[in-house]
Amino acid sequence: MPMNRRFKLPAALVFGSLLVFFTFCSSRDDNKAILMKVKSIRGSAESGEMILVLREDQGDRILPLSVGGEQALAIHLGQQHVTTPRPMTHDLIVNIFKSLTIEVERITITELKGGTYYAEIVLQNGSKTYRIDARPSDAIALSLRVDAPIYAMPNLLMEFSEEPEASNAFSSQTEAESWGMTVQAITPALAEFFGEKEGVLISSVWEESPAENSGLQAGDILLQIEQSRIHNVTEFLAALALHDGSNSLRLEYWRDGQKAQATMQK
Repeated sequence: MPMNRRFKLPAALVFGSLLVFFTFCSSRDDNKAILMKVKSIRGSAESGEMILVLREDQGDRILPLSVGGEQALAIHLGQQHVTTPRPMTHDLIVNIFKSLTIEVERITITELKGGTYYAEIVLQNGSKTYRIDARPSDAIALSLRVDAPIYAMPNLLMEFSEEPEASNAFSSQTEAESWGMTVQAITPALAEFFGEKEGVLISSVWEESPAENSGLQAGDILLQIEQSRIHNVTEFLAALALHDGSNSLRLEYWRDGQKAQATMQK
């Protein structure tokens, strides 16, 4: 028999087997869970020591979670809806769910046991519901990519007084409102991920804006505006100021390992 012969199983059967393996049968009282929002990612992206802070949607209590550098980056990119050149692990999972018509209904941080937080992802496939055990960081990164709500059990929350003093793990956003995009500095973590140290990262592009109409996308790295090279956010703002009042801007940017040009027009 040829050694390279392969047998193909139906995707539904394969995925169903995974669900059976990872699903646990205990039911929780979802009505008691509190709706949360991602408030911030604090710490040092260089050292990888970061704290993800969730805050209740209708209150002041918080849930701080320790996350690693790669997990924090996945959450940050999901929060900013940045499209990466190739799918990250959580993007791949989203693509698989879409192809199998599976919806992420919600994720819940369920308990703290032995110093470790646990979470579950609730999936809906037709009339069937599955509860998948997961790390909170993975569950949150997934939820942000599909706009699924994030919940936490109330006994895990703590009163919010003042957020600890710490630097932002990822640079704050800078808006170019008249052109319809948001950019941010390329931190060492982002530079390593995108493979580009110069320029500014376009973290979001607004619908029907000059930026979108020019073909720019979230995840592009802006390298030049007209004749001005862009190395950081300060130079980005200076280049815009230099051409203030202009209705057209020629740009150079990096995408998928290649340089490209575009023209924004108001």
